[in-house]
Amino acid sequence: MDAESFEIARLTEESGLSNTIAALQFAFWGALTGYSSATDYEQFLCRAARSGQLPEVLVARRGTTFVGSVNLLASEMTIRPALSPWMAQLFVPGNERSQGVGNALIDAAVASAAKLGYQRLYLYTSGTLPGYYASRHWRPIEELEYLGKTRVIMVYDLA
Repeated sequence: MDAESFEIARLTEESGLSNTIAALQFAFWGALTGYSSATDYEQFLCRAARSGQLPEVLVARRGTTFVGSVNLLASEMTIRPALSPWMAQLFVPGNERSQGVGNALIDAAVASAAKLGYQRLYLYTSGTLPGYYASRHWRPIEELEYLGKTRVIMVYDLA
């Protein structure tokens, strides 16, 4: 397999990846995952793996190697409960970045939300990332303080 080839599929309990994803993402984001520990976050991932709707976790793998994931959530930002669904926790390990994994995961999340019948998909981000998402056709709709930092809420129109 060349460096670019990977596949994206919904997280399943059988994959055995919940622990890996929880450990990596919780180490990177901590409470921004929405959970107080990697164990609690892993339990969420296991529930998502059993879910037929949202939440949904999409996982990129190269063979059996985890190369990234993204979550689709019914709600993400507690101060904007009317917005739904959300793309969250887009994560690609450092050694796998710049190989198209993140872009492919975004495309898969957009396709999944559209397949579920949603008209829009939301995310929040900060720093230099709004520019990255804007280049992928996301539009900023609000800038606000959330969890101690300036965040940008962005929307992707699915219809």
